[in-house]
Amino acid sequence: MSAEVDARLLNWRFVVPGEPEGLLLLPAGTETLPGAVTPKEGVLGRAVLGRRYPAVAAPDLAAWAPHRKRAAAPRLLAGLAAAVAPGGWLCVGFPNRWYPGAPMRAGSLSSSRAVRTIRRAGLTGAELYAALPEQRRAAFLVPLARRTEMDHMLRVLFDTSFPSGGRGAVAFRRILSVMRRVALAMPRTRQHFVPAYYLVARRPQ
Repeated sequence: MSAEVDARLLNWRFVVPGEPEGLLLLPAGTETLPGAVTPKEGVLGRAVLGRRYPAVAAPDLAAWAPHRKRAAAPRLLAGLAAAVAPGGWLCVGFPNRWYPGAPMRAGSLSSSRAVRTIRRAGLTGAELYAALPEQRRAAFLVPLARRTEMDHMLRVLFDTSFPSGGRGAVAFRRILSVMRRVALAMPRTRQHFVPAYYLVARRPQ
């Protein structure tokens, strides 16, 4: 791996069960892993998805969805889930389709649709993480099932998870501040307010 690669591109490795030889990696950028099968950018034909892998990682599913059409991301997710061998795992990152700050983004999915898709492919034990500030370079991966971790993120680390500069940054941070208050007041709504998700699941032996 090049020393110039942003380390956040590989943060998904902290939430998966291991790194088996021969895992399929659809990189979000220029990151590589020794022993991984890494297709050329945008090239996902039968030669890649027509076989099984001990693990599949796609940190930015939207970047690999053909033409960024609405149905492309679910189809690609189904294909990746089907490519997981018995006992293997799947890890995918994708934009939240209903994120109030940028709804209906190309290649986005709702968490419920993503979970339904991988379950239809036979995967189980789905775990959802909030990817902050976004799925491509996730500085934080916070488990949505554990309230304590998300409380700490919202109360202590929230301001460090989003860039402070750039055009429209002040207005954007005001919107984020409102969403943060709502998420703290109504924990059940939290997963709808995150900009992106990571989904990890396994195929039984």
